[in-house]
Amino acid sequence: MRLIAFPPLPRPLGGFLTLLLMVSAGALSPVAADEIGVRIGAGTGTGGGFNSQEIYWRPAALAPRLGDPRRWHVTAYTEFNAGRVSRSDDTMYTGGAGVGGWLIHPRWPVSFGIGTGPTYISQRSLGGREFGSHWQFTSHAAVRLRLADQLSVGYRIQHTSNGGLASPNDGYDIQALEIRLSF
Repeated sequence: MRLIAFPPLPRPLGGFLTLLLMVSAGALSPVAADEIGVRIGAGTGTGGGFNSQEIYWRPAALAPRLGDPRRWHVTAYTEFNAGRVSRSDDTMYTGGAGVGGWLIHPRWPVSFGIGTGPTYISQRSLGGREFGSHWQFTSHAAVRLRLADQLSVGYRIQHTSNGGLASPNDGYDIQALEIRLSF
C-alpha cells in the first residue's frame, strides 16, 4: 500500500487546524453544532488578485440571542475558520476565531451580519504584498438569504490586516460567496 504525502503545514497553523478538526468532529452532533459552511472569494480594490477558500464552524453553545425572537433581533456567534489564500503562484494558509452578530427576523429570509476577530496567516507576504506579521485581524459585513430552515447562501466582504501593529501593513480585501448548513 502506498501512502500519499502532503506538504507539512507551519507548526502554529497545523496545531490550529488539528484543534479545529477535533472540536468540529465532537460538535457535529445535532445537539452541539449550529452552523458549518464554506466560503469562496476573490480580492477587491487595490489588493486584487487574491483567491480565497475557507471553511467555518459556529457552535450553537456560543450563539446567544438578544431581543424578542418574534421580531427583528440579534443572534450573536463565535466562529472558528481555516482557509487558503493565493495570489499569482503564491499560497498561504489562514486560521482564525471571531465574534459577530446577525440581525434576523423570523418571517424575513434575509439577514445582515458584522463581525471581527484575530487571524493567523502562514506567510508574512503573498504575491508581492507585505503583511508585516503572522497575526492579523479580519473584519467583515455580510448579507445572507435563507433558502430553507437548514440552508442559506450569503455574500460577505472582509478586510484582513494587522491593524497597524506591525509594518508594513498592506492587508487585503476579499468578497466571498458562502453556503451555510445549520443543524
